[in-house]
Amino acid sequence: MATIDYTHTASSAQVTRDYDGWIIAGYGLLGAIALVALYFAAGGPGNGEAALAVMVAMP
Repeated sequence: MATIDYTHTASSAQVTRDYDGWIIAGYGLLGAIALVALYFAAGGPGNGEAALAVMVAMP
């Protein structure tokens, strides 16, 4: 009976590791955009401390 050797077809760790920096940078950029949007939304008239707390808790 012959055995079939399993060959791993996924890409190597070296190839996929190059994308980690881009993924982290993307999440950092999204976080910065969210903070800027929160800054501009909080600056409007009639927004008190309670409204700012709601904006932070529920983006």
